[in-house]
Amino acid sequence: MRNRSAHLLLSSDSLVTFACRVTLLILVAVSAICLSHAHVQAGEVRVAFWNVENLFDQYIDKRTPIADVILPEKVREKLQKDATIIRQLDADIVGLMEVENRGLLRELCHSYLADSGYQYFELSDETDERGIDVAIIARRTFLSHSFEVPAFYRGILVARFTFDGQPLYVIVNHWKSRFGGGEDLRMNCARVVTDLVNHQIPTYEGRAVPIIIGGDFNDDDTDASPVHLEQHDMMNTLKDLPFKERWTLPYNNLDEKRVEYNGFDHIFINPQLHDGEGIEWESSSVIRPAIMTRERKLYGTSYTWPDDDDRDHIGYSDHYPVMATIRLPNAE
Repeated sequence: MRNRSAHLLLSSDSLVTFACRVTLLILVAVSAICLSHAHVQAGEVRVAFWNVENLFDQYIDKRTPIADVILPEKVREKLQKDATIIRQLDADIVGLMEVENRGLLRELCHSYLADSGYQYFELSDETDERGIDVAIIARRTFLSHSFEVPAFYRGILVARFTFDGQPLYVIVNHWKSRFGGGEDLRMNCARVVTDLVNHQIPTYEGRAVPIIIGGDFNDDDTDASPVHLEQHDMMNTLKDLPFKERWTLPYNNLDEKRVEYNGFDHIFINPQLHDGEGIEWESSSVIRPAIMTRERKLYGTSYTWPDDDDRDHIGYSDHYPVMATIRLPNAE
């Protein structure tokens, strides 16, 4: 167990130890001073998920290929751009993907977002061999734990928040990329999430509680791994959007000389977030800030495109963020 000044981390190698390891930290967390924010005071919580695309530092280490090292001024530019979008989202909780290390996350929160209230943060176990980890930043205290996925180097990050005395779990995901296939590993991720949502968390809590699951799944709504979650009673909150509002990631298919739009970024909820009792899901959407959007001309057609990294150009990201609004019981 590691106790840090701005966040709390549980360490364990097994799913079944979640309940017994977390109890002591709850006693610590409930005594912490939480930041009251306008959304929460109004009975609303915003939860966002965003793949920030390669938030790397300038240092060469065993996890950073020489070709990926960037100049310090480029790191600062990237941090500033990510902070700009996060500030525009104005979410109370943000799950992030592709963050290299805890030092960068700390700098993002304490320097570039110092005026935005993100005092609390955590990064997963940093076992991704390329430094592409998942993280969470928040405006109030939380408990967190990273769960391993069989045969995969990146874990599932789980955070437990409390609102009006009721728990709300946020599960942050970045599943295996499509390079080289990866279908089996993405399904492994889906199975771990299913076990957490339907067994491990309810066992610890002694009852089913509200859970929101989001991040970059590297699969579209109709692919096997998101469908697996639906088949196990999790609701895909973005699925019914018109596709022009649903997509989060464009792809230039050079082989077929065409542009594909993908909805790889998801927000799922369990039944306890739409049962008409207590904490309730209200809405979900894809957020496309104008500042990170450009037009790109390909194959004689102009396409809407996120301002992503391109050679020496430091962009915002190749993914658009997704966000859910959660209504608290005391909302009018």
